[in-house]
Parts: sequence; structure tokens; C-alpha cells
Amino acid sequence: MEKKRQNPLIIAAKAVMLALTAVYPLFMVCMSGAGLIYNKDSYGSELATVGVFLIISGLVTALGAVLCLSRRNLPNILSVVCTLGGLALCLFMMYKLCSHADAAGWTDKFAMTPISDMYRARIMPTIAPAATAVVVAVVQLFSYEAAEERRRRRLRRQEREDAPAPKIIDE
Repeated sequence: MEKKRQNPLIIAAKAVMLALTAVYPLFMVCMSGAGLIYNKDSYGSELATVGVFLIISGLVTALGAVLCLSRRNLPNILSVVCTLGGLALCLFMMYKLCSHADAAGWTDKFAMTPISDMYRARIMPTIAPAATAVVVAVVQLFSYEAAEERRRRRLRRQEREDAPAPKIIDE
């Protein structure tokens, strides 16, 4: 049984997704969380908790992206779950952080723009690699090759079940 080569478009999507994952969920989101934790004396324990959850969300989203590199079913299913869960947590923490920043009136001291705009600009692009990971995982789950592999496994299982039982007594 020969493995079919993967579609070049999927390979390119995976490469772009990995590069974007390294920049946004792993660097921007995790570093934003680390900054909140590092400055917890001035920001308070509530924002330090937001920082911890930002780091967790960045790592879980990155894990989802890595899991979709596999062409097997279980890693792709886990990829969708991890990616969507990590992204949801990330966006919720960004909402809490931006709400707090706006309520406290935090602004950039040079441009006098709200700091929440900076957080949105750093964290919102996380949607791109997460969406790419989900699309790649779903395409791989529902590809023709995956469906054929599931059919072959089902047939082998059915053949084992239908095989004649071994004799109990030798005659």
C-alpha cells in the first residue's frame, strides 16, 4: 500500500501556519502574558492571572497547530479542539485585558492612543494561524485518502469478526 503525496497547497498552508504560529501565539501572546506577570506589582493579581491564561492560551493554540501537521485522524481532531479552545481563551483574555486598560485609562505616553489598541494589534492576528490550523485539520480529516483508510480499517475489522471460529476440540 503506497502513501499518496500530500497536496502542495496543504504543505504551503502548513508552512505559513507554522511561521505565523511562531510569531503570534508563541511570541506575541505569550510575551504579552509574561509582561503582565512580570509587572504584577503595579498591575495587580487579576492582570497577572490574565497573563497566565494568555500564556496557556498561546501554548495550547500552538499545540493545535503542531498537531495538524500529522495526517492521522486523532491528532487532527485534537488539533481542532486545542486550536479553537486556545483561541477562545486567548480572545477572552484579550477582552478582559482591553476592558481593564480602557477602564483604567491607559494610554501610550507618546502617541496618546489607548493601550488596548496595542494589545488588540498584538493578539488579534492569532486568528490567522488558528484558522489555518483548523482548515488544514478539517481538510485532512475529510480528505479522500483519510476516508479510504477508514474504509479499509472497517473492512479488515469486519473480516476478523466474520472469520470462522477456531475448533475447540480436535477430532
